[in-house]
Amino acid sequence: MNQDNASKDNAPSTEAAGSAQAIAPPRRGRPPKNSKPAAEPETVAILLPPNTPNFNACIRFLGAVAAAAEKKGLHDEATALDPNEKALLDVLALRWANGAPMTVRQAIALAYLGSPATLHKRLMRLRKRKYLQLQSVSGDKRIKQLVPGTQGIEYLEETGRLILGSRQAARRAGKASDEAAAD
Repeated sequence: MNQDNASKDNAPSTEAAGSAQAIAPPRRGRPPKNSKPAAEPETVAILLPPNTPNFNACIRFLGAVAAAAEKKGLHDEATALDPNEKALLDVLALRWANGAPMTVRQAIALAYLGSPATLHKRLMRLRKRKYLQLQSVSGDKRIKQLVPGTQGIEYLEETGRLILGSRQAARRAGKASDEAAAD
C-alpha cells in the first residue's frame, strides 16, 4: 500500500464528518421519554405606576376625557368618534381656541393624521354630526375656516367641567391626607 493511500484511509472523510455534525430538525409532538422538563419561565416584576403629581394629573385628565366621552354618548355606534376623528377634532379645537382656526386646506394637509382624502372624509363626517362647522373668512368667501359646532362645544365644555371637577377632588383628597398625617 502506498503511503499516500494509507494517510487518506486514516483521515476521516469530509462527508462523514459533515454528516455527523448535522443538526436534526426539532421533533414535533410528544417529547422523548428521557427528556428534561421545560424550564420554568423567568418571572418578571410588574411595573407599578409612579405616584407623582404630574403622572396623577395626566391620569385624572385621561379619566375626565373618557368620562366626558361616555356622558356625551361618544361611544354610541351612531355618534362614536373614532380615535382619528377625535385627534383631528382636538387639533382643530386647539387652533380655534388660540385664535387661529384652520382652513379646510390646512386641515387636509395634516399628513400625520392621514391622507388628504381621508382627512376630508373625516371633516365631512364631523360636520355632518355637528362637531365642526364652516365659517367664511371676511373678505374672501371662498376660504372656509373650521370651528367647533354645537356638539363640539358641548363636548369641550363637558370635558373641561370634568377636568376641573377632578382637580377639585384631588385637592380635597390631598387636604384630607395632609390632615390625617398631621393627626
